[in-house]
Amino acid sequence: MIMKTRTKIVCTVGPACASASKLSLMTRAGMDVARLNFSHATHEDHKRLIRALRVAAKGAGKLVPIVGDLQGPKIRLGNLPESGMELETGSRVTLSTAASVAKDGIIPVTYKGLHKDVKKGDRIFIDDGLLELVIERIEGQKIHVRVVNGGRVSSHKGMNFPDSTLRVVALTVKDREDVLFGIAYGVEWFALSFVTNPEDVRKLKAIIQRATPKGEVPARVIVKIEKHEAVSRFDEILKVADGIMIARGDLGIEIPAQEVPVRQKEMIEKCRLAGKPVIVATQMLDSMIRNPRPTRAEVSDVANAVFDHTDAVMLSGETATGKYPLAAVKTMSNIVKEAEHSRYDDIKSKDSFSRLAVEGLIDGVLVSHGLAPLADTVLRNHPEIPLFLACANEREARQHALRWGTVPFVMSSQKESTFVERATAMLKNKKLIKKGARLAIVMGKRSTLKVVSSK
Repeated sequence: MIMKTRTKIVCTVGPACASASKLSLMTRAGMDVARLNFSHATHEDHKRLIRALRVAAKGAGKLVPIVGDLQGPKIRLGNLPESGMELETGSRVTLSTAASVAKDGIIPVTYKGLHKDVKKGDRIFIDDGLLELVIERIEGQKIHVRVVNGGRVSSHKGMNFPDSTLRVVALTVKDREDVLFGIAYGVEWFALSFVTNPEDVRKLKAIIQRATPKGEVPARVIVKIEKHEAVSRFDEILKVADGIMIARGDLGIEIPAQEVPVRQKEMIEKCRLAGKPVIVATQMLDSMIRNPRPTRAEVSDVANAVFDHTDAVMLSGETATGKYPLAAVKTMSNIVKEAEHSRYDDIKSKDSFSRLAVEGLIDGVLVSHGLAPLADTVLRNHPEIPLFLACANEREARQHALRWGTVPFVMSSQKESTFVERATAMLKNKKLIKKGARLAIVMGKRSTLKVVSSK
């Protein structure tokens, strides 16, 4: 079976890898999924990246889905002096939702309803948690705080509120424009930022449904778990999501950092049992933005995500803006391969596929997305074999390429009576299976199981 890794590798694309030639090298090195970060660049920039990605994927003979990551309602500081402002530990400063620029010691914030949503004693973190403030009192639109951990801040630094529930909507005007752009240019998945409840997801799905041309497969929705509210309501959110991204950067500020590894394991297990893909993201090989080699801790982090049976691991700045984008992909791929070949990658399961795989009786599973109702969840126990998934068109196939162990292929016409013969012939022509490969076939209204050998 030709399959580099079962765990998929998501790469954020940006200035460091914007050409089709670089993207082609990354695709051949192990990139399975491309992420567009709509927080940066213009639609024209993203349009060029999408075109380059399609060219690179076609050249590599690979189906590479695109995830459009929506910016969401990021709450930031307003305009500060060019040199920034020094907030000394123990000092007292004032935040204001009325001001637009810093003046007379008052620091503006972008969310104009903040003074209504916070209370005395709530903590505020700035710049990825490097600075910590605590609210002492609120007077009108002024929020008076004490600096617990100080430092220098500059304009537009991000803010987190681990003790507060903010009444902001997950979908901004910019996000809606980005969704319409993404649909027009064939983006397969959208990642929704700063989700706090299931209704946020339903709203995005409704927008996608209305904007998708009749007869086309709608884009699917990945929910980014990065708010403390999303952790507490995870089960509800998972039910309406098509996939999950564990966005550990903001999450590690919204909840105590020491809780993140435990929550990560819990969420991955719940996603696997629900048959929904999950991505582990943020700072996986962060040092490779600057250095040609990762730290040992980063290598362990990636390997442990694989042991947890995540569907995918993600590179962010490492490939988008870093010095060594190709090396980062190769490094990630090597770590994943080593982890998958170890004894720590096995899930003890009693399902039919796992038993047959462990006993060496099958080499893979063949299933039709159209003919088998359970195609989305058939490999949720992650047996050590590939899932060959026949899809009606390229868009549908690219959507499923995000899934662990899944090898989607396009088979436009599918009939139960001829499916096995035609599908196995296609897989052999694509050199995805060898003559005599034993495949478990899942098809029919009740998804019955039988094993056949390819001729």
